[in-house]
Amino acid sequence: MNARRFLDVRTIFQRTSDLVSSQAFGRLRARTDEIDETDDPSLSPKSAGSSAGSLLVDLRARIALLQRRPWLDRALARQLVAASIEGVRLQALSYCNQRVDGWASVPVDESFFRGGQIVDPVGLGGAIDEAFDQLNLSRRRVIWSLPAHQATFKVVDLPQLQGEELRQAVHDEAERSLGVSPDDSYIFWQRLTGRIKRRRVFILAVPKTVVLTTLEALDAANIRPLAMDLRPLAIARAVGRTDAIIVNLEETSLDVIIVVDNVPVLMRSLPLSGTAIGRETAQNRLVEETERLLTYYDDANPDRPLDADAPIFLTGSWSGGISLSERIRAATRHPIGRLSPGVAHPPDFPVIEYLVNLGLALKQT
Repeated sequence: MNARRFLDVRTIFQRTSDLVSSQAFGRLRARTDEIDETDDPSLSPKSAGSSAGSLLVDLRARIALLQRRPWLDRALARQLVAASIEGVRLQALSYCNQRVDGWASVPVDESFFRGGQIVDPVGLGGAIDEAFDQLNLSRRRVIWSLPAHQATFKVVDLPQLQGEELRQAVHDEAERSLGVSPDDSYIFWQRLTGRIKRRRVFILAVPKTVVLTTLEALDAANIRPLAMDLRPLAIARAVGRTDAIIVNLEETSLDVIIVVDNVPVLMRSLPLSGTAIGRETAQNRLVEETERLLTYYDDANPDRPLDADAPIFLTGSWSGGISLSERIRAATRHPIGRLSPGVAHPPDFPVIEYLVNLGLALKQT
C-alpha cells in the first residue's frame, strides 16, 4: 500500500491536545464503591452485559428530529463521531456540546479480520460507509480507535533535550528498547506534564501496516479521520483515575492497562477468537492476563509497588456480571471501581460498553 496517499498520518495522531493527557484524565470521574444493583442501571455490570443486543439507539430518529429544526447544519458542524470496531461490531457515539447525543452498534462481517487485524480494508470500508449512511452520521469530524495488539510503548528519561536532538534520542530509544524503527513503525512521543514528570517522555510505536490498512478502510468509506488513538489509551483517558487497573473484554480482544500517576505504564492487548472459545473461556483468560501483568509490574518496581487500593475497572461488552467482578477482586485483591461519568448523557446510555468511544471523544475536548 502506498503511504503517500495519507501524508497526514502523524498529524492525525498529534493534532489533538494530548496523546496521554493528565488533563483529560478526570473528565470521567470514578469511585470504588461496592457493586450495588440499585444504582444507576446504565452503570451496572449486569445491565451492561445484558444490553449488548438490545440497547441500540437509532441515530436516524435523532437526526430526523434535528431535521425539523433550522440549526441542523450548525449542530452537524459541531458533532463529533467517535467510532471503533469492538468485537464484530462497529460502535459509533455522537458527541456534541459536551454531551453524548446518541450511540449505535452495527454488526460487521468477521471475515474482514484475522487475528485482530484488518485483512479486507475495502470490504470493511464498504460496511462502514453503509453504516454511516444508515445512521445518518456526519463524516466531518470522526475519531477512530486502533487496536493495540502490535503497538509498543515505553516511558523513558530524556531530560534537557529538544527539537532534533529529542527526535533522534526518541528514535534511538525506540530501536534499542522496543525493537522498531521509522521504516516499519510510526513513532510518536510526548513529554509528560509536571515539574518532575517533565524529564520523562512517553514513546509509542504503531506498525505502519496497522495504521495504513485502517486509513485505507476509512478512505473507502469516504472518511478522513480528524484523529485516531489506541483503544487502551482511549479507555484510560475515559476512566480518568490517577492510579487504576483497567480490564476490557470484547469477544475478539482483551486489554489490560495499569495506570500510575496519570500515565499508562503497562498495557497488554491480545486478540481472541471469542466466537470459537466462548465468553467463559475469554473471561478466564482475562483474569489470568490481569494477574500476570500485575505480577510483572510489582516485580519490575520493587521499590514502588502498585497501591493496594488502586481500583480495577471492568469495561467492554463481555465484562458484565457479578461473578467476573468477584473473581478478579479475589484474584488481585484490588477493589472494583464504579464509573461515574462527568459528561452529560441519556439515562439509558451503556457507559461500560462505550467507554472506548467516550475516551476518543474526550481526546478532542
